[in-house]
Amino acid sequence: MAGIIGLEKNKKVVEGLADIFTKNGVYLIDYRGLTVSEMEDLRGKIREVDGQIKVIKNRLAIQYFKNEKKEVGREIFSGPTAVAWSDDRYVELAKVISEFEKESKKITIKSGFLEQSPVDKNTVISISKLPSKDQLMAQVAATMAMPLKKMGMALNAPLRNVLVLMKNLKDKKEKEGEK
Repeated sequence: MAGIIGLEKNKKVVEGLADIFTKNGVYLIDYRGLTVSEMEDLRGKIREVDGQIKVIKNRLAIQYFKNEKKEVGREIFSGPTAVAWSDDRYVELAKVISEFEKESKKITIKSGFLEQSPVDKNTVISISKLPSKDQLMAQVAATMAMPLKKMGMALNAPLRNVLVLMKNLKDKKEKEGEK
């Protein structure tokens, strides 16, 4: 009876992995050596960018990919594995994980999945170097605003020039009046 309950539980966990591995950005991490407080620190930083992290069993992840008929190298599912994911802010999530790896030296990025396609560790690190969504939006806004600003300056230039000429003429008349 206990074996059947365990199988049902594992089946639900495997089905639940679909909610994780269908996200836009999924990163696999070897968390060996992290203390509980360090893991909570990492979890907090990941939550700040609307991400989540969970420790998974490798054999259940392998079973999920078998069920989905997707070929994924078993080598990425060896050793302790935590999976971090985000749907919208996966660039920021990659930044957090990459920075945490550099700072703590206790986690190792194994690989990841971008839009359900496998990527290696170097790709994850490259993603972490991209500008965030907020930075890109600011760049787009600045790019769109610059022509408008220049047009406004160009429209104001003739008026400004007339005002400068009138001031110079006034100053000249005042100087001639003093003589």
